[in-house]
Amino acid sequence: LEIVKKLTGAIDVADLAKRLEGLVEFREGRIIILKEMDAKRKILLCLAAANVGKALGLFEKDKLAPKEIAAYTGLDERVTRARLSELRRAGLVIKSGEGLYGFTSSSLEEVFGERR
Repeated sequence: LEIVKKLTGAIDVADLAKRLEGLVEFREGRIIILKEMDAKRKILLCLAAANVGKALGLFEKDKLAPKEIAAYTGLDERVTRARLSELRRAGLVIKSGEGLYGFTSSSLEEVFGERR
């Protein structure tokens, strides 16, 4: 099963949930980033939390609009859009046709400093 995850780029939700402990929380249907960090990392943590939250039934969707990400991270929406564009070009987030952004397995190295 581990080899299938690696080959398909699937994210191990249980492992990711453990890694997010102490970094993010879900409160009243919102994602809360608990630590101060740079904008790109905040965005990636927010998207990781949405991914985990959806998988665990704690959050309604796994992809977010730039406006939502800005609200959850406390970043200015223009800054959020600029960083999302950079992250997308680097292959660290995906953008859907509806303009929503999502976390990818490639994001793990950027957030946690290791290759999966």
